[in-house]
Amino acid sequence: MNITKLTTVLFCTAVIGWGKTALAQAKKHPTADSPGPVSAITDREIYTYNKVYAIDHLFLDEANAYSEQSLYYNGYYDPWKEKENKANILYFQDYIVPPQTIPLFKRVYIDATEVANIHYHEFLHFVDRDSGKAIHDSYVPVLDEKYMTNYYNNPEFYFFPVVGIDAESAKTFCDWKAKNLNEDLKDFLASDNPYKKYRYEGRLPSEHEWKRAAGHSTKEIRDRTYEINKKAQEFLQYDVIANEFADEKILASTTVYGYNVNLNHGTEFAIKLDIPFYIYGFEPRATGTYNMYGNVKEILQEGYAIGGSYKTGNSHEELFEHTTTFDYQTDIGFRCVTKIVR
Repeated sequence: MNITKLTTVLFCTAVIGWGKTALAQAKKHPTADSPGPVSAITDREIYTYNKVYAIDHLFLDEANAYSEQSLYYNGYYDPWKEKENKANILYFQDYIVPPQTIPLFKRVYIDATEVANIHYHEFLHFVDRDSGKAIHDSYVPVLDEKYMTNYYNNPEFYFFPVVGIDAESAKTFCDWKAKNLNEDLKDFLASDNPYKKYRYEGRLPSEHEWKRAAGHSTKEIRDRTYEINKKAQEFLQYDVIANEFADEKILASTTVYGYNVNLNHGTEFAIKLDIPFYIYGFEPRATGTYNMYGNVKEILQEGYAIGGSYKTGNSHEELFEHTTTFDYQTDIGFRCVTKIVR
């Protein structure tokens, strides 16, 4: 059963708990069934590559008119809250905001979401094309067969966080992403426009930058009770349980008690799943970033991962523990920082 035919949004609303306003906003985002015509991260038409299906590339011809992909923000701090952000100094930057990012400091942008499986497939397609199979294979996620087949290589989970990535691979991805964006940026800046010459530089966020984007955990994390509707139960049954990521006993629940972020609540009323959720799931921060706490821990410039995950609880020790082992870890991912440099 296709994740979006159920849909991802309905699942997030029922199980994760978005309100009506957030539900309307969620329709702006790409999903497995409606990914859009180009890459959300590089603006390329060649979007993803999956060796499991023995194809060279995948052209996407079903446009998602509401998604953020291929949109250059022209200085908007949060494109969905224009009026509220007019007073924010970051709103008036004379730079093209990189796709899928939110301004963090002047000239510094952080990804709105974790890097997803589909984004990483795109990266590996070009590594394979430009550098060959041996280099390609050195960057492939290190996961057991169940997670490689049922999660990473499963199109139903293309917009879920990529996991099993080491720090070096994550750094290389961020650098590759910025270099790709620079190709179009160079052409744009050479044309008649008001912008001075600059370029993008990609890297992992520092702990200071990550914490700035995440906000204070005691203010951002709250308890909530959610209803599980029929569509959500179908998703759990046909996509999650069928792929062995949860026990079928979770279908007996019609409500779930948890957090407004994807952390393990640790009660019998919490849903226990063995995978993270959709990258646009749960509640975004007011600044526009998603899943800074929970879903997956995130690899930082310092070489360790923090942030808690769907496996961890809501405690300072678990949220900010420095995790340094990444292979076979299904709850560690990453996001990038893009910096403006002259």
